[in-house]
Amino acid sequence: MLLALASDLAACGHRVTVALEPSIQAAWKSCGLKSAALDRLEVHRVQAASSDCDPDIEAIATHWARIASTCDTSIVIAPELDGLLPELVESLRRKGCSVTAPEAGFLKVASDKWETYHRWISQEQPTVPTWLASDWIESSDRRIAGSTQSDAMKNAKTDGWVLKRRRGAGGTDMQRFANRASLIGKLGKLHDLSAWIVQPWILGQSVSLALAGAWGGPQGTLPKAFGPTVQLFGTGCSIDKSTDKATDKATDNATGCELLGSYVGGYGPLEVDPQELERFAMGLLGALPPPGAKSGWIGVDFLILPGGPWIAGGPWIALEINARLTSSYLGYRKYYGPKLADTILGGPMPDRPFPNPGAFRFSVNDFHG
Repeated sequence: MLLALASDLAACGHRVTVALEPSIQAAWKSCGLKSAALDRLEVHRVQAASSDCDPDIEAIATHWARIASTCDTSIVIAPELDGLLPELVESLRRKGCSVTAPEAGFLKVASDKWETYHRWISQEQPTVPTWLASDWIESSDRRIAGSTQSDAMKNAKTDGWVLKRRRGAGGTDMQRFANRASLIGKLGKLHDLSAWIVQPWILGQSVSLALAGAWGGPQGTLPKAFGPTVQLFGTGCSIDKSTDKATDKATDNATGCELLGSYVGGYGPLEVDPQELERFAMGLLGALPPPGAKSGWIGVDFLILPGGPWIAGGPWIALEINARLTSSYLGYRKYYGPKLADTILGGPMPDRPFPNPGAFRFSVNDFHG
């Protein structure tokens, strides 16, 4: 993803400087197919903190700021875990760097699924019922029906529960549980229940849309909304209780727990009404703070429920926002070409260069220079 964006920006005529931490350095070095793209980039290797230490955000930002000092703007690609993304962005800004990203308030809320949920329901946006894991233990199954806040959820069908990290990409350590008792058993083993959320597992198609560009500010501009793409996940694994070793089974029968596979790519875009997609995306985006100018790339994960009168299925139910460059860029760049990278910086949305409509398919590792 990083290499694809950097290569596309270079193809658009920009001078591109890349700061690489050690694990990315090793991945790039091992892929000979990417050497041609690497030759066009100015690459700086950054040493990260040791694996047994928390990342030193100020030290990383100081090094990055030194590298970015000659750049017009910077794009930060970092995980949302433990507030790393918003803290890095703000630290770079304090050091005088221009960063193409939303403002601090937006990043902090969007990186926190619990906070995002409250913002969405306060603005009557269609989203899945959500509890802090600590609160869910005291709740009742009946709250699934009692807590719905939109017509979109009225006919949603559920099948068990899902446990997610409160902060971080949705697939990180995500687990699905067949029943209430099995989830309670899992929660009893966690040290900090406030770091996790619980949601009903809703039956539907897992998809995402993207927004890119600049928005807000005195001009009241809006980002470009496009997609959606269908999300694909790898095979999960479980723990064999007799050996305590990982197996390739998808379900742990002893606990009723399914360890969900990681995100591996997707295909699309699905055919939807572009005006409906924009209305849906802007409603979700507008519910998050603060006012003012924002920029960059935003991903929104949501579900398309079965049936209903809507194009591409039934009602749409929002799950979370990823306020950073997402892997779906690898798919959309196949559809729009390298000029899509300029859109992130505030440029116009490129015309799709292909004369005939058709779907694309992509992998998170699918880039060959």
